[in-house]
Amino acid sequence: QIDAQVVTVVRMLLRLWVLLWLARVQADDSEFKQDFLEFDLNKDNQIDAQEVRSQFKGELDAKELHQFFIDVDQDLSGTISMQEYIDYAAALNSAER
Repeated sequence: QIDAQVVTVVRMLLRLWVLLWLARVQADDSEFKQDFLEFDLNKDNQIDAQEVRSQFKGELDAKELHQFFIDVDQDLSGTISMQEYIDYAAALNSAER
């Protein structure tokens, strides 16, 4: 009977961990979407180099901007979609944890 109780507790803890993890992922996605929307100045659901430059107001040199687009623009369209941005931000966020 103790074994059954231990299994039940472990299952409950595992479910709790999954729920907390999902809540954290959803909160991160929501934050990333908000960040994207703030960068997308013309509201075309894409971020281009001009929008990135204007947000950083000269703090980002051409080389850094180019590297950012290499890292994020997975379909090589020259713009960053919301999904590309979320994927990039989530990967950075995971690496920081």
